[in-house]
Amino acid sequence: MGYYGVLIVLAIFALVPTLWVMTSSFKTGGQIFSGGLIPHPFTLQGYKDAFTQIDLGGYLLNSALYAIGGSLGALVTALLAAYPMARYDFPSRGVLVATFSLALAIPVIGLATPEFFIMRKLGLFDTRLGFVIFYSGLFFPLSFVILRAFLVSLPPELEEAAIVDGAGYFTIIRRIVLPLARPALATVAVVVFVGVWNEFYFANLLTASDATQNVQVGLSAFRAQFQFNVGATLAGATIVMMVPILAFLALQRQVIAGLTAGTTK
Repeated sequence: MGYYGVLIVLAIFALVPTLWVMTSSFKTGGQIFSGGLIPHPFTLQGYKDAFTQIDLGGYLLNSALYAIGGSLGALVTALLAAYPMARYDFPSRGVLVATFSLALAIPVIGLATPEFFIMRKLGLFDTRLGFVIFYSGLFFPLSFVILRAFLVSLPPELEEAAIVDGAGYFTIIRRIVLPLARPALATVAVVVFVGVWNEFYFANLLTASDATQNVQVGLSAFRAQFQFNVGATLAGATIVMMVPILAFLALQRQVIAGLTAGTTK
């Protein structure tokens, strides 16, 4: 019981700042600095300012495009790489698995300079397509490790039976592997989606115009431009926080199943 008490206290401490941001987004400027959690009076002016003083809707659409596109790109490429390395034995398989896995150990900040020049050389700098491709590659190693670990734990009997019945490689992936790997796919989708949605460093480095900025960069510029409109900044932050929370809640069963796969027999 004592352990649960400690966890509850830690959870409260972790949630209080988030709750403060969310409730303060419905307050007036004077109320925000006066303290307290309950807004009185209740106002939506901060949300109105967030959408009228900057193009918050455009930034949100950019973030959604990058997060969804990056997640799909990482999922597809990681699945096509993870499945043969989980099921087939071929020369240099161990080297490839180790190479993809060790890519997680590379400090992300160390990729800044080469990525900047590569994107410019390919004509993808400050483009939406460039961001989708970049995030797909950035989260490929993590997606590969999760999917391969899950696929290795799956029994191969169904796939072997499908091969005997004459099913092709991609038919097996589509009709057998994808349904069985749904928990792992959901886990990867949520992890990559949240990672791309909250990403700031490369979103700021690889863009030069407002049209391609994501919501993280847009909110930082908004705070710098309108220093006294705290309510609008908190309203924008609340919207940004709610998106990954809702994404997790929508897929929480699949994510938990994917994270706990293989822990019990």
